[in-house]
Amino acid sequence: MIKKVLLIISSIVGVILLIGFMIPEFKEMPCCTPSDYNHESFHYWPWTRGAKGHPHTGVDIFGKKGTRVNSPNGGIVIYSGYLNKTAGNTVFVLGPKWRVHMYMHLDSLTCEKGEWLGAGWQIGTLGNSGNAKTTPPHVHYGIFTPFPYVWNFFIPVGKGNQPIKYNWRKMFWLNPAKHLP
Repeated sequence: MIKKVLLIISSIVGVILLIGFMIPEFKEMPCCTPSDYNHESFHYWPWTRGAKGHPHTGVDIFGKKGTRVNSPNGGIVIYSGYLNKTAGNTVFVLGPKWRVHMYMHLDSLTCEKGEWLGAGWQIGTLGNSGNAKTTPPHVHYGIFTPFPYVWNFFIPVGKGNQPIKYNWRKMFWLNPAKHLP
């Protein structure tokens, strides 16, 4: 009896995981235009580093404060609020392929935790909250995957100058420039 229940549960989980990987992704900008960010800023060393000297886990898309920031893909909001003094106003959206799309330094938030978003729906406005107070308004856009992309460990990023001790992060933080136009 227990084996049968475990088989049913594992089958359901397997089908849910498979469906998540089959949902298509769109190549849309969360805001502004493709010329409003440095396509090489992800994990680039030493030009840009994230908090505490760690590699930059996303791209910064600059624009006018208050510009609408949209979710490029549909998904469910798993966090919306002030995260910490580094990230500021932040939204995490679980989207296609089980990837978490992260939007940091927003000025205002227009979505709530648990809310379902369609592609192109507004999540907030461009700002410089958190540790971005001294920078022009922008959104730090990153993509995290809970399923490691092991092959990314060996891919040089940032002209190959990234210290190897940080390579493991590239297995979980995907380069957003590859998912934007």
